[in-house]
Amino acid sequence: MNNMNKIFYLILLLISVSCAVNKTNSHQVIWVNSSKVPCTGVAPMHCMQIQTGNVLNQDNWTLFYDSIEGFDYIPGNIYKLKVSVISLDPDLVPADASTKKYKLIEVISKTPDVKLNLNDIWVFTHLNGTEITVNSENERPQMEVNLSENRVFGKGACNRFNGSIKKLSGNTLKFDERMMSTKMMCQNMKLEDAFFKILAQTNSYQIKNNHLYLFDSGKKEIARFKKTD
Repeated sequence: MNNMNKIFYLILLLISVSCAVNKTNSHQVIWVNSSKVPCTGVAPMHCMQIQTGNVLNQDNWTLFYDSIEGFDYIPGNIYKLKVSVISLDPDLVPADASTKKYKLIEVISKTPDVKLNLNDIWVFTHLNGTEITVNSENERPQMEVNLSENRVFGKGACNRFNGSIKKLSGNTLKFDERMMSTKMMCQNMKLEDAFFKILAQTNSYQIKNNHLYLFDSGKKEIARFKKTD
């Protein structure tokens, strides 16, 4: 192949790549949630959660398997971004790769997410507004909320438990009723049963002065916890 043919084929290749990259280019407003969550792409990983549009809806997050070029993501903040979305030619993109490329244009806003205050270890202090008494602090129930895994785990009077957070939006908090737990007989089974019952009944929450308040669907306080030091 002479030099002219080589140059000709090189030009064709560059044109093909250019067409693949610049097939469609549009601008979009994207919200990015304050924490990543487990997801599965080619392999298990953690994904950002996003939604599009000018108005934020806390119940409308979807998993985002791509990256945003030029965006420095810091957990703990809710971002509103303006991005460029480039649609690539599917015929020129590997089968396991995205056909869209995202590039940051502007960070419109960056707001600390107050619900991350829930991400901590909490010890059980009050049931239905009344302070609980225990024979030993070892039998006092406690729970740890882990928002990066979207899970809650801890112990009742003696049995350990873990489960998922079914919904967390604004002041709404609901745990999955299907908590997994060990099955030992505790000295204070009455307290443990009451503790697991309030987790199943929880519908909303409030954090005030390092105390976590849980409420049922009727907005009645059913439990109170203190943040551990």
